[in-house]
Amino acid sequence: MCYRNKIFFLFFFLFLFSNKIFAVTDTIPFGINLAGAEFGVPNLPGVYGLDYTYPTIKDIQYFSKKGFSLVRLPVRWERLQHTLGAGLDTTELDRLNTFIDSCAVYKLNVIIDLHNYGLYYINGKPFELGSVTVTRDMFADVWQKIALALKTKTNIYGFDLMNQPQGLGNYTWPIAAQQAIDAIRQVNKKVNIIVEGENSGLTECWPTCNDPMKNLYDTYNKIIYSAHIFFDTDGTGVYTSTNYDTLGISTAEAIKRVKPFIDWLEQNNKQGMIGSFGVPNNDKRWNILLDTFMNYISSRCLGGCYWAAGPWWHNYFLSVEPDSISGADKPQMQVVEKYLYPTCSALNAKPQNIQAVNFYPNPFSSSLIIDQGICGTYQTLSLYDISGKIIFATPIQINTNIIHLPNIPSGVYIALLKAKDGKKLVQKLIKLH
Repeated sequence: MCYRNKIFFLFFFLFLFSNKIFAVTDTIPFGINLAGAEFGVPNLPGVYGLDYTYPTIKDIQYFSKKGFSLVRLPVRWERLQHTLGAGLDTTELDRLNTFIDSCAVYKLNVIIDLHNYGLYYINGKPFELGSVTVTRDMFADVWQKIALALKTKTNIYGFDLMNQPQGLGNYTWPIAAQQAIDAIRQVNKKVNIIVEGENSGLTECWPTCNDPMKNLYDTYNKIIYSAHIFFDTDGTGVYTSTNYDTLGISTAEAIKRVKPFIDWLEQNNKQGMIGSFGVPNNDKRWNILLDTFMNYISSRCLGGCYWAAGPWWHNYFLSVEPDSISGADKPQMQVVEKYLYPTCSALNAKPQNIQAVNFYPNPFSSSLIIDQGICGTYQTLSLYDISGKIIFATPIQINTNIIHLPNIPSGVYIALLKAKDGKKLVQKLIKLH
């Protein structure tokens, strides 16, 4: 390889894996849900420091150092607005502002997530959005006030209108969402507006449960649709069992669950993300599943936020909050931090045109599987080391290809797939000892 090509490859490599530069496309990077400010239900608004808390500077520093650029912060409507239709609570707004400003110092963008599940609690009793007590106008009102209060913040990535609205129906929720969009746009024209779906926003039923959402309109075309996926029996993330064998999940099933949402986005030319996803920490096979899942959605130009972290999770099995005593990473972090940006961004590929390819396991020890399905878009594989030197090349076929690489040294490699029409796909790989 000539000197010029080596320099080009080096810059290409640095671009691809720099975790502080947003993608060439508008693809959302991977981030983290930092929980705590939404705790304490139904004791609302509750007592700060007793019922709920905000993520600490230590949390912000940790995820910034890991290379994250996006945080999703769950908050409660009842705490920001103690009385429906009234002004925002200044004390709570100060806490929110402090968190946002601290994130800005460490170059973290923030999604504000109204974590209410379509409900507002009054004296411990929940009332549905769209009811006489909690009207759609009240919902639009609180979002307009939040948008106005945070208008000067430069690191607000988006406003997530409502976490997992449930039971509101395809009449109430799309209308409420549209009213909130319109209200926000009256005072803030720059921020992304993130809209979740009914039925907990589950990916597998999105086309059936949420197809009317495609008719939402934003003059500035900054709507991002957000779905959720977990790998327990009902997909809610409760994980009444964390036994991998009992749940009967597989990497193929994980991809099957998320694919309907991604297909819907591509068919309707919409932008999307996975608002929350996570796996338990009690079995290495969960990490293999997580790796395959993140690799797949990354190849389809989709980002999202892992669930979860935060100072009060303690022994919560989905948490990637580092150990409070040793500071050691949780097992899932070794997978999550590999995928800070979808791999398709390096190719400047359009989401609707990219062909999904699964590389697994990644990291691998001696053999790597490349599965490109029945379409078989790509015909050749080239493997490069970090200096840009090609160390392996082979033709590949449709469906599953088993690539044996037992003799190459451990380290980071770049896989480059090529198609006859010139289309390319790049994937970072890690070879273990």
